[in-house]
Amino acid sequence: MKRLSILAMWLLCGCESARYFVPPVVTAESARREDVDLAMLARGRRLFAYRCIQCHTAPSVWNYALEDWPGIVDSMAHRASLKSTERDAILAYIRAVRRQR
Repeated sequence: MKRLSILAMWLLCGCESARYFVPPVVTAESARREDVDLAMLARGRRLFAYRCIQCHTAPSVWNYALEDWPGIVDSMAHRASLKSTERDAILAYIRAVRRQR
């Protein structure tokens, strides 16, 4: 059980020490608002952090309007070889972070 807790914390906070900042999504309330589970938000965060930076720095989720993100992710999905479930996880993560503010 302790290993699972450590893994969950790493997944949700693992990028904080990097040179860029990927905002965390750590609340069950965020998942409820998006009608997804925390695992999906953690997966979206991980994909956003690691797949996006393969080609460029991770953009701030506040640099673009919320309604622009589906088009942005769609335009990058082919280049990043994202599956539709991965795309959905990234968008759920971005929506959850944006709505926390």
